[in-house]
Amino acid sequence: MPRRFLLSGLVVGCLLAPASPADASAGWSDYYGDAGRVTVSPDRTRVTVCDLNARDDVEFKANYATHNPIDPRIYTVRAPQGGCDSGRSFISWITVFKLCYRQNGFGGWDCNKPVWIKPRGR
Repeated sequence: MPRRFLLSGLVVGCLLAPASPADASAGWSDYYGDAGRVTVSPDRTRVTVCDLNARDDVEFKANYATHNPIDPRIYTVRAPQGGCDSGRSFISWITVFKLCYRQNGFGGWDCNKPVWIKPRGR
């Protein structure tokens, strides 16, 4: 199977889940209580994930994908304990993202439902 089709299937399989499209003029975000947050900028080129509580034992990451059909992969940004980190798309727009969390270094990641970004005017 060509690599391109395998990666396309991975993006769809990993991110496709029941979730409604979101439309927001101030950007898009998702939360895990008071402990973690992910935000996508209004221009859909930057994603920021934050660990809002340095004293808990929960770590956070954001998975996101863009509309780029040539490079259809899932990107990941991990927040440092008690801080934030960002990822950026330079040639395409972010179309879907989800916030993931786990106990520091233990077990697999659990994730919130994906947030699909509805382009303006549609």
